[in-house]
Amino acid sequence: MTVTWRAAVCYALTVTVLSLLTAAAVDLAWHAASGGLGTWVSAWVKNPWNGVFAVAATITLTLTRRLTDPLPMWRVPLLDGSAYLVVLLVCAGLASWSAGDEAPADTAFVSAVLAMFTLQLPTAWVLSAWRARHLDTVLTRAATRTTTRTTRR
Repeated sequence: MTVTWRAAVCYALTVTVLSLLTAAAVDLAWHAASGGLGTWVSAWVKNPWNGVFAVAATITLTLTRRLTDPLPMWRVPLLDGSAYLVVLLVCAGLASWSAGDEAPADTAFVSAVLAMFTLQLPTAWVLSAWRARHLDTVLTRAATRTTTRTTRR
């Protein structure tokens, strides 16, 4: 059995977009409370790396759900949450490296900590667990042949 392409893409878009919107909203609330909305606009709206992250995370989660076997519900957030975190670290590291940072790995891990504080990672994990229950699966040819062989005996 495997997850359909449509279900995998819908799952990946839901997890990626809603977790990013949650992080942006929490960060906006923090900036509004401190009176620095100009920094929020430059960090979220004008930063092209947010779009790169959204595309990379969507592709990664789609391929992860499509190419792995349907897992027990408790393992989906572990696998997909790890993939989401790796994409976050890589994109943050590449963004800081392209900006000329001397320690892009440190900046990437600081970005991951900020993703925890802005509830981006917890939201991704909760959405992953919730959406995993609604994935459509289909039988593959290999599964059909195996099932046919075992039922004939």
